[in-house]
Amino acid sequence: MAVEQPGTEKPQTVPPRENAPEAEACPQLRGQATAAEAKATALCMERVPAGEAPAKVKRAAAVDDVTWCDGKEMGKPYVTRTSICENQVIHAILFEPTTKELLGEAWYTIKQEVNTQTSDVHFNEDFFLRVQAVSGGLNAGFNLQIKGKCVATSACQQGPGPWTGPAPVKLLSEKEGTWQRSWKNTTKSDTLMLGYELTATYGAAKSTLEWGANQSRAWEVRCDNEVDKFAGCVVPLYIPTFEVKSKYKEARQFIGMVQASMSSHPGWEGKGQPLTREADDKVAQKNRDIVCDSTFKADPSTPKPAQCDEYPFAKSKQSGAQQGVTSGKVCQQYTVRASTLEGKQYLDLTWPGLKEGKMPPANARCARASMPKNQNEGVGGDLGRFTKAQRLLGGDGYWVDAGNKL
Repeated sequence: MAVEQPGTEKPQTVPPRENAPEAEACPQLRGQATAAEAKATALCMERVPAGEAPAKVKRAAAVDDVTWCDGKEMGKPYVTRTSICENQVIHAILFEPTTKELLGEAWYTIKQEVNTQTSDVHFNEDFFLRVQAVSGGLNAGFNLQIKGKCVATSACQQGPGPWTGPAPVKLLSEKEGTWQRSWKNTTKSDTLMLGYELTATYGAAKSTLEWGANQSRAWEVRCDNEVDKFAGCVVPLYIPTFEVKSKYKEARQFIGMVQASMSSHPGWEGKGQPLTREADDKVAQKNRDIVCDSTFKADPSTPKPAQCDEYPFAKSKQSGAQQGVTSGKVCQQYTVRASTLEGKQYLDLTWPGLKEGKMPPANARCARASMPKNQNEGVGGDLGRFTKAQRLLGGDGYWVDAGNKL
């Protein structure tokens, strides 16, 4: 399958769910197996860290350049806003249930890549499996079957899997294919939880291994028709970043200064917490009316027309008005002032106390600035387009990049 890079997004790793079920390791299962099972052989499978696999398995897995997360740590899911990617190593053991004697081993790698679309409710998953090494009785071959689950009441429709039924495999066998899924609802939103069940059989011996959304929220896809005129699907756990463009220099500097000086560092990745979208326009307008109330006066030195610019944004749940502020007069105060030097106009961001070297109050819960209209509305327009492009629903988080560096 073709490798698709996740664009300019920075992939994020996802921790396991709290209280996620843990599969028993093969040594445990071997210890529990008994001759009462009336089987000449028993089989078990386990997910293992790449570091526990033989060197030749790791080298062979590295050659299979089939997903965009190749080269990243195996056994961990990585996500972007429109993709889920994970590579893992599976270890299978064939053993005699009475004596626990090892009869054979197999190592295979699984590589998965889900790709959603922000303007379509249909999405695909590429699935690739390769048997990297075998020994003992498993040299003769064994069977593998993969089943996928797409759960969200009746909202998820799933097509056939990568291959049909138990398929015979042996050393260097490759099995690959694509799942096609779609969101069947047409209103509001649903979270589709992806899960997987891999079954290996060797004669009467059988072992099943499960993973997916029951272990990590990385395997969740959300589809909606609430944000734009087209419905679409995203990976909701990924937190996207809104970049304030450098062409809005003073607005960018204003936001960056607020993030740096305010003790909560709103929206600054690595320092603070993400902003979260306020989807109710009436609430957003109330936020704006409180922070930019009658106590705001545009500074005469701000290029006209001047407006009240606020941060955190009125369309975020971190707006000062939703943090208990009843008037913008208690916010940090900034002014963009114009000056002329040798016939050229320059803009500078300033605040009370700048001449004395004082920082704006760190305990403030909001900030506002006398800002040129084109910069205020330019950033606001970009934020609206970003909201649609990333399919941010109410309460969804996002970072704000204003050029601050850690």
